[in-house]
Amino acid sequence: MDEERDGEWTPVREGGKAGRKTSGRDGRSRERSTAPGRPAPHRGRPSRGRGPGRRARARRSRLRFTRRFYILLGLLVGIILLVVLVLSLSGGSGGDFRSLQASVKLSDSELNRLKVNELGAVMILAYHRIGDEGKQSRTPENFLSDLEYLYEQGYRCISLRELVANHITVAPGYTPVVITFDESDPSQFRYLEEDGRLQIDPRCAVGIMESFASEHPDFNMTATFFVLPELFGQEEYAEVKLRYLVERGYDIGVHTLNHVELGGLSDARVLEELAGSVRLVKGYLPDYEPFAIALPGGSRPRNMSLLDHGEYEGVKIAFVAALLEGSNPATAPCDRNFDPLNLPRVLAMDPSLDTSDSGLYAWLRYFMENPERRYVSDGDPFTVTVPKHMEDRVDKEKLGDRRLRLY
Repeated sequence: MDEERDGEWTPVREGGKAGRKTSGRDGRSRERSTAPGRPAPHRGRPSRGRGPGRRARARRSRLRFTRRFYILLGLLVGIILLVVLVLSLSGGSGGDFRSLQASVKLSDSELNRLKVNELGAVMILAYHRIGDEGKQSRTPENFLSDLEYLYEQGYRCISLRELVANHITVAPGYTPVVITFDESDPSQFRYLEEDGRLQIDPRCAVGIMESFASEHPDFNMTATFFVLPELFGQEEYAEVKLRYLVERGYDIGVHTLNHVELGGLSDARVLEELAGSVRLVKGYLPDYEPFAIALPGGSRPRNMSLLDHGEYEGVKIAFVAALLEGSNPATAPCDRNFDPLNLPRVLAMDPSLDTSDSGLYAWLRYFMENPERRYVSDGDPFTVTVPKHMEDRVDKEKLGDRRLRLY
């Protein structure tokens, strides 16, 4: 910017126009007036009163103001663009910033402190009914207690799809858990009619999960429902319920058509059961592709290829996951032993009924005592982080476009 090198503009004290203080060679100040009728002194250079020079300086003064305005405007626009970018990466306000987490790299000391191990075991929990307590039933209060305890112990929900695809996006230091329900029992999803309006029963599984999700949004509440033709009871609401689940981020799988164990059936009967269950779901949701099956009794067909490459009466069967009943956590998706068509599960039951010491609370206790065996996330879905001594267990082909990090 231009500077007034020989003085500054000051008002004249006794009427008249603005004048200027100048300094002579002896350093003393003198005042030069530009009042009408009095000629400006001339000392070998143009007058600084009225005239082209003063108008030019006025234009430069206005220009300086304009430049500052545009600078401030540019800063404001930049801030707005930055806010929009952050919101878009986080999925909008209230997002979990998963995309931003991918750019956060933990140091080796932080990895050690958090005991990060993305080759650790992941529990796939199996539930059946919500009602009286039993080996395959939890009371509403105990089901809620399960969710609260998982949350307190650093577990966060992921979908079965995310596990199979190895796209696990929980925050650093947390452990993924998968929740499943078999048999589409009425206690899992029940409507109540109040004043002519449908309300979800707050004591059914979906009601409890929805309430828990509203209070703990960072738990990422989700589940997969493996259905039978009963479809949660209340036949008139079957389609409404299925659509509600899909729209709310839950998944639908199948449990065969007649809840029969597949191990003793011929290939033709196996295909009939599988195709019938797929047709059942698509009859309500034509555009939905059931991607997984829970095998009744954990019984696998003799020809396992029928699960992912089968076809029967025009119905294609291409499951990407098949779940057993089992009593163990699943291996991590990048483990050499990970087989999505043979996924074991852990039964959620009261510890007092767990005679084999293999239920939910037995495994929670095991992981407390052996934290190195538990899957612990680094927070970056594009990197698989494991301790160096476990490198030989990693199936490099299962990494895809993910980077392997050892520490």
